[in-house]
Amino acid sequence: MTEEMIRYYARRAGEYERVYEIPAWQPGLAELRRRVAMFTGRRVFEVACGTGYWTEILAGVAACVHASDLNAETLALARARPYPRGNVTLEARDAYARHAGPPRWDAGFAGLWLSHVDLTRMDEFLDAFHSHLRPGALVLAFDESDDPTRRSRGSRVDAAGNRYEARRLDNGEQYEIVKNFVDEPRLRAALGARARRLAYDDLGRFWVATWEVT
Repeated sequence: MTEEMIRYYARRAGEYERVYEIPAWQPGLAELRRRVAMFTGRRVFEVACGTGYWTEILAGVAACVHASDLNAETLALARARPYPRGNVTLEARDAYARHAGPPRWDAGFAGLWLSHVDLTRMDEFLDAFHSHLRPGALVLAFDESDDPTRRSRGSRVDAAGNRYEARRLDNGEQYEIVKNFVDEPRLRAALGARARRLAYDDLGRFWVATWEVT
């Protein structure tokens, strides 16, 4: 993640969850919440958890959730959420940092994150993410699809093929962030031999994919 994106998400922490009120998102969100049931009884590693919106949902079905994010500002909001089962731990962690020990988790979750991964660092991210997951672990990832009704449109594309969007916060600050759209061929090629039984579905405003770690 670029320094500008780190600043953007730190400053946007208090505004972020408004996206979950977008009317066009509601059918897809309902289906994604339903699919989280695949983690029932699992030990889940969540990357880039942000404000903990999905962490709380995961915690309702999983045996435990270990959620990570780089920003202290978003982690503070995630820590303030109610986790009545006491089954959530949170960690300040770079999504590109590999796990130092043996893999601990039998499930992985990446929500609204892959679109922000620089294409030149996708292998680095996937290696780091999978380093937390045991062979056979179940993974669910989802993100936005390219849709002409989206309010944010691309501002430029760099030499590596990364697409950028301009974003403006309530206080008037403006940022430019990486926002790539991941289709099935791109995801399948990126995962390569790291995954088996990849299933990719189009939910309209979102795509969702599941796979098993090899």
